[in-house]
Amino acid sequence: MYGQMNCFVGTKLEYGFFMSNNADEVYVVSERAAHNMAFQKLSPENGKVIKLGTISSQAIVGSKVNAPLSEYKDSIYVLPMDNVLATKGTGVVTSVPSDSPNDYAALCDLKKKPDYYDIDPKWVEAFNPIAVLSTEAYGEMSTPTLCEKLKINSQKDHVQLAEAKEAAYKEGFYNGVMSISDFKGLPVQVAKQMVHAQLIEHNEAVAYAEPEGLVMSHSGDECMIALCSQWYIDYGEEAWKALTKKCLAQMNMHSDDTHAQFEAKLDWLHQWACTCSFGLGSKVPWDESLVIESLSDSTIYMSYYTIAHLLHHSLDGSEIGPLGITTDDMDYLTWDYVLLGKDLPSGHSKAAELAELHRLYLYWYPLDICSLGKDLVQNHLTFFMYVHTAMFPECEWPRSVHVNSHLLLNSEKMSKSTGNLLSLHEAYERYSADATHLALANAGDSMMDANFEKEIANAEILHLYGLMEWVTSTLEALVASEKSPSEETHINSVVLCPTSVPFTMLDRMFSAKMDMYMLAAGAAYEAMMYHDALKSGFYEFLALRDWYREVSATMGMHPMLLHKWINCQVIQLCPIVPHWSEHVWRTLMGNTTLIMNAHWPTDLPADVDHALVAAGDYMNKLTKSLYDAKASLLKCSKKKGSKEAQLGKFNPNEPKTLDILVACKFPQWQEDVVSVLKECFDVATSAFNDKALQETLSQRGLLKNKKVMPFAQVTKKHVMLLGSTAFDCALIFEEIDALNAFVPYLMNNRGYSKVTIVDLGKAGKLTGTLAAAAESAVP
Repeated sequence: MYGQMNCFVGTKLEYGFFMSNNADEVYVVSERAAHNMAFQKLSPENGKVIKLGTISSQAIVGSKVNAPLSEYKDSIYVLPMDNVLATKGTGVVTSVPSDSPNDYAALCDLKKKPDYYDIDPKWVEAFNPIAVLSTEAYGEMSTPTLCEKLKINSQKDHVQLAEAKEAAYKEGFYNGVMSISDFKGLPVQVAKQMVHAQLIEHNEAVAYAEPEGLVMSHSGDECMIALCSQWYIDYGEEAWKALTKKCLAQMNMHSDDTHAQFEAKLDWLHQWACTCSFGLGSKVPWDESLVIESLSDSTIYMSYYTIAHLLHHSLDGSEIGPLGITTDDMDYLTWDYVLLGKDLPSGHSKAAELAELHRLYLYWYPLDICSLGKDLVQNHLTFFMYVHTAMFPECEWPRSVHVNSHLLLNSEKMSKSTGNLLSLHEAYERYSADATHLALANAGDSMMDANFEKEIANAEILHLYGLMEWVTSTLEALVASEKSPSEETHINSVVLCPTSVPFTMLDRMFSAKMDMYMLAAGAAYEAMMYHDALKSGFYEFLALRDWYREVSATMGMHPMLLHKWINCQVIQLCPIVPHWSEHVWRTLMGNTTLIMNAHWPTDLPADVDHALVAAGDYMNKLTKSLYDAKASLLKCSKKKGSKEAQLGKFNPNEPKTLDILVACKFPQWQEDVVSVLKECFDVATSAFNDKALQETLSQRGLLKNKKVMPFAQVTKKHVMLLGSTAFDCALIFEEIDALNAFVPYLMNNRGYSKVTIVDLGKAGKLTGTLAAAAESAVP
């Protein structure tokens, strides 16, 4: 208000003269604003607009007006502005060019082209922006700085002006400090409310409200804002907010993002209008002409669920429940007894039945989880926490909230108008229930909108069918193996080793990785992260089976481990694809009980066998390295003049030999990196000082080597997983043993006629190409 230097009206708008609730005043505003004001006790008669006449914006331009609190005490001029709308505010805009980019751009246009806008130059020449507030980011004049930065040349630069407006208003409100008037030095957030109160107190302004945008009723009428008697719930009350924050700190929100949103909402939420004159809802106890609005009225309905089945059979309550309790038996004092444990009025005819209700409520409460959409965080779910802390003791506060995102279809919002729509029934009919469940679980768990993809749903049908076919064939082979446990089994392309054969290292790797994925899937299910559960318990589990089938092709897969894999796979999939799982569990596997009664495996280890898992990862990396080396050799041998071409064209189909050199120590640069990592690791907190790590690596010149940071990240990961023992840089498994176990696979599946493992710690002096290769070998 202090920086006003003119008043803007639209260039081609029509305004009206409207009677106010003060006989000495007339409002000059848009028709739409007058209708809003009529319902806010600003007209002579509530809801009635009294129009005295009209006037065009061109006729108003050039008028002198008095601007309350402006530094231009005498008067300021009414000027035209392109961007003033009759559908926003009153259609009359006070101009503060120092901190409003739109006002500043319009003023510059008027000063540069007064003839174009048909104004007298003196209306703008003597008026310059006034510093009202200051910010660290933009100083005392935020608008000129932003307009120059964003290259805003006129009020027609709508995109840049929108960006500048958001930046200026946000910085000014949250970080601005007043630099003018009696409020100098106060934060803008504080001064704003004080200026608002001062203007109304001195009768220089009135409170006016309107919808943020166009709101249409079901009858097709534009909605207004009416000033009515209203009850509020003061959610921002400090003691109550502190109690609710304590509740939040104890709850499992299943996501850091969700927790952060609740924290922000608790700090922001204050008074909330909680009553309305019509609609569904409980009546306000002290004024039964009003009902409690739905978001405030539905905060402890979960407590009712604990006893509803004993109160009525039918949904509408017309059929009395098994305890014979009627609505007449349940007054306020009775509900206080059932839910709050207060004393029951003596002589109550249903005392025994009510005691059963109270017992059952205590059995089920507190609420274990409330699962709703993410749009309810900002109101209903926050009210839910507030009301629980106000009504119930701490031992009955809710334990967790799980927030669901909205669902997209093929990465686009579902809409009837565009035809991008899929009902649940249509999805079940088209893809089956289980494939739909899989696609939904795969859609995502975060606060970001999940995406149901039709291609994935189709693919899941094939996944499930293919897996069922393989399980069928494998179970046939396992039955045959049980009949001849000391012999190899070859049925339906399934190769099994004798059951009596002890586990090889490959078998133990397979078993360890199964345990790892089962533990991960179990943790994901506990956290209700179904995408992660599907990733570990299905996709990675399938990939693990494929790996084991490939590396065991020569000696055969172990029957005991295949039994374990099938059993674990079906149990892991059951929560998401129950029909498929039930069929496999009973029809194929021959179990007599329902899979819903099956337990999660209880023989899983407490932790992952990191040594065996690392050995399996090592083999996967070795396989990839061999594939890449082969592809590179083939490519280079085709280049004319290359060293490989001179040695002769490489033929991948001819017999090949493979020498694997196993180093016994790391290069010096890796030893240096590990030394720095040790220095920057705090054993007490089990954390790295990343800033010090970066600085030390740079000071010692290690960052010149591009391999340093990837190596450092891998080592950090191992340390966080295994503790400070990982600093010794030694592998946590026997490398030679792992390679020896892998040799049969390399020879039979990768086409090597001979594989030699060379231990550089024992090999002595090497010659020729082996000596050259040994120089770059690392453990």
